[in-house]
Amino acid sequence: MGIRSWVTGLMLAISTSASAGSPCVTEKQVATREEVVEKVRAAVEMLATVGHEALPLIADPESEFVWKDTYVFVVDCDADRVMANPRFPERVGGDIKQHTDYVGFRYGTSLCEKARLPKGGWITYQWPRSGSSEPLTKTSFVLSVPGVPLQVGAGVYLEGADGRYVDHHYMHDTHQQAQHARDRHSRSQEGKHPGGDATD
Repeated sequence: MGIRSWVTGLMLAISTSASAGSPCVTEKQVATREEVVEKVRAAVEMLATVGHEALPLIADPESEFVWKDTYVFVVDCDADRVMANPRFPERVGGDIKQHTDYVGFRYGTSLCEKARLPKGGWITYQWPRSGSSEPLTKTSFVLSVPGVPLQVGAGVYLEGADGRYVDHHYMHDTHQQAQHARDRHSRSQEGKHPGGDATD
């Protein structure tokens, strides 16, 4: 069985399980934290099974790992490299630990630290949606791949187009990080751009 067939079957099983008793997708097609965790864990399982051979599929913008307003990305914290990013393929090969968000927060280092926790973790920073230049509060779930030196992540944007939170189930520490990010953004100079390459 090919990698694409294998992961398609895996994603179908996850999708069927998640859809039972779930409401219909909203018109805005906004990803949820639950979906992010499911997709990240699916990618981790795939990478743990077939290793680096799965990277081209994750990097494919038409794959199951790109959905609604978000996507899965992969980094190698040991090698300090971006390994797969379907929305920003030009970032592949760039370092991760030097990356800063739109208000100067070096989130790459924190991302690697959170991913190495036994159950993974969440990292919050300021980043625009694909196709936009307006930074929003984004929180990403990151998790390491067992037996393979890779870390996988995907995120949700906590704010909708009207500036209101669209996901009210974020953890307390994530809320605090989001507030700190807002504070940094309000103190930053108008028109300031990222200090490093972007990952996600």
